[in-house]
Amino acid sequence: MNLLIAGTLASPSLNRRQRSSQNASNRRLADRPVLWLICALLGLAPLLGHAASEGRKSGSKPPKARYTKELTLLTQWLTGDFDNTKQTRVDTTAAPVESHMVKIWENYFSDAVWMYEEFQSPPGQVVSQRIYRFKDYTTGRYEAKVYTLDQFADYAGEYKNLRPFESMTPDDLKDHPYCVVYFVRKGETRFSGSTVGNECYLNRGKHHYVTNQLDVYPTRVSRTERIFGWENELVSGPAPDAKGSELRRIVPPKPKKIKKPPVKKPAAKKPAPQKSGKDSKKSSKSKSKEQPLEDPKSETGN
Repeated sequence: MNLLIAGTLASPSLNRRQRSSQNASNRRLADRPVLWLICALLGLAPLLGHAASEGRKSGSKPPKARYTKELTLLTQWLTGDFDNTKQTRVDTTAAPVESHMVKIWENYFSDAVWMYEEFQSPPGQVVSQRIYRFKDYTTGRYEAKVYTLDQFADYAGEYKNLRPFESMTPDDLKDHPYCVVYFVRKGETRFSGSTVGNECYLNRGKHHYVTNQLDVYPTRVSRTERIFGWENELVSGPAPDAKGSELRRIVPPKPKKIKKPPVKKPAAKKPAPQKSGKDSKKSSKSKSKEQPLEDPKSETGN
């Protein structure tokens, strides 16, 4: 009796242990696919990241821009080839210059517009190379931060390439902490920008700092750059009352149209003169007279 009671009392506990062990095994089996999925995702994560980076590098689809339309318009007006040929025709004291500005790293970064500028004076001789990072600063204001490279001389003419500086990133640039050009929009067809005081320092020999003033239009850029010494004396650039460089967009010449020789049309044949009614009657009569008379004997065969 005691054994029966003991067995009866023990059986529920035994069933609970069996059920708990079975549930645990079921949970382990259910957890296996989750573990497999996590492992698979962890294994594929580097590959997916590599594929995404390769997609950006290949230029398949540029990232979505995160800046205003006004900033896009400013950089569009700055992009291109400019010279001051028209200015030199009027002002013989103005030195001939060229400016070439292109966008770079469009498929890598979407929070800014990166641009490379090459300044030549005279045309063909590089005197300045800069990289700008254009970003929205505050409402209605835009900043262009200036960067340089230690080996910039090796990249002269880089603007001619389809993808300039493709093998580089902004991490390779040398930062000028306070060399920034701030732009504001003035009306529908002009952006005006300038540096602040003497903050854009150079500290190279007798060159202490540089100032820059730009007025950007759809087809031209008015640019005044001056370099000052350690005593705030003007070292390079136009005098305070003189204008800077008036750069106009270089428009490639239109291809000349090849004049094809005129095609000679064949001379039209003159139509034969039509005969009048009287002449046609005379001709018919003459034809009838000329026709020989048939022998009536030929019909009978005799």
